[in-house]
Amino acid sequence: MKKTVFAMCLASMAAALPAHADVPAFASAHIDHILVIDLENESYSATFGAASPATYLNNTLLKQGELVPNYFGTSHVSLGNYIAQVSGQTPTPSTNNDCLNLATLAKPPLLGGFTNVTPGTDADANAFPGQVVGDGCVYPAPTATSNGVTTIGDQLDDKYPTGTLNWRSYAEDMGNDPVRDYGDADPMGGTDCAHPPIGGADNSNSAAANDQYATRHNPFVYFHSVIDNQSRCDSHVVPLGKLVVGTAGAADQFSGHLYQDLKKETTTPKFMFVTPNLCNDGHDATCAGPNVEGTVNASGKNIGGLVSADLWLKHWMPMIFNSPAYKSGKMLVVLTFDESGFTDARACSSKFQASCNSPIGPNVTNPGFSPILGMFGYQKAPATDYVYAGGGQVGAVLFNSKFIKPGTVNTKGVYNHFTALRSYEDILGITSGGADGLGHLGYAAINNVTFGTDVFNIHSK
Repeated sequence: MKKTVFAMCLASMAAALPAHADVPAFASAHIDHILVIDLENESYSATFGAASPATYLNNTLLKQGELVPNYFGTSHVSLGNYIAQVSGQTPTPSTNNDCLNLATLAKPPLLGGFTNVTPGTDADANAFPGQVVGDGCVYPAPTATSNGVTTIGDQLDDKYPTGTLNWRSYAEDMGNDPVRDYGDADPMGGTDCAHPPIGGADNSNSAAANDQYATRHNPFVYFHSVIDNQSRCDSHVVPLGKLVVGTAGAADQFSGHLYQDLKKETTTPKFMFVTPNLCNDGHDATCAGPNVEGTVNASGKNIGGLVSADLWLKHWMPMIFNSPAYKSGKMLVVLTFDESGFTDARACSSKFQASCNSPIGPNVTNPGFSPILGMFGYQKAPATDYVYAGGGQVGAVLFNSKFIKPGTVNTKGVYNHFTALRSYEDILGITSGGADGLGHLGYAAINNVTFGTDVFNIHSK
């Protein structure tokens, strides 16, 4: 597909967008911290429908936050969605296969290939704002002759070069088995900045009983702008921590980085990205290791899916809500899913086509199609471009103690991972650089949709 056709497609979508929307001044002036939690692979109807097994989410959490039904993933399978949320990049063919080594599919264990995006050259800035051209997994850093790719973490470090730690990624189980996960030893347990060497095998595509960490759910390690500085990466990409569930009326006991960081506003990073392990994020239907409560099914298998994700939320969310930054109204918490069920590859609901903008290209023309899913019969290979435009409807729940009315449903807003990134940048005061010169990375710059008064529905406090 020629670039001119892509450019015409992007221009057409941009013309259909609603009037410019800004993050309300009262929200951006008071919210200093954003915590994003990503769960896995569930459709909106499965998660929030009447038959959902996520009872804590639906019966308790929804009463404390705002449900946004029209929130969509941007690709299939997982990795492209994670990368979009922190950099605004669209998928490469490899990331649309979770960077799996396809030769291992016939003979488990499944191994990923941790390869550079090559050639990694800057795309046409008008047709594909902020994108790089190539295939592979790890995006190039900026150089003297190339824009490369940066993340919201890099943006925050540029804007706030001194003071409190600006951002952190918290990955559950990271480095429980250092041989499996790689990384440098963390004094609180596990390893930091865990990823394979460039060109090496990713051992974490299937869970182990003692270690359910998945590299592909830890987006910041897919950028040379982060991993090339080892000490910086070690301080920012850290294990989540541990939970000991209280029994007989005793309180839950937490340890580790997220718990310690949230104890004071002054130690709470501006941007936090939280990824539970392969059991607790709901990815695995039955788990190699235990979920947070150790529940098993009738066959003695560790229960996963929405049940295990719901149990994780049941124990971790009260701790997050009890943090000083959240109670003061200075923290926005965003709970969402990376992608929908594999048969849903929509970019938005047909009801909202006029306000839907999920840009495509330059590296794939069907970001919602994964060859791996095609191999296993979950998807049918598209005959033309733009058949699979996105990652399907996942929904999101947003929480803030001052500017979001508890128990509300936002039927007006239409968002995806790109527009969420734009919103995070705007809220945190990033106003320069990026693909548009206004602080928006990649396809966060392609439209003007951001969290507005539809999200922050208490307009002053």
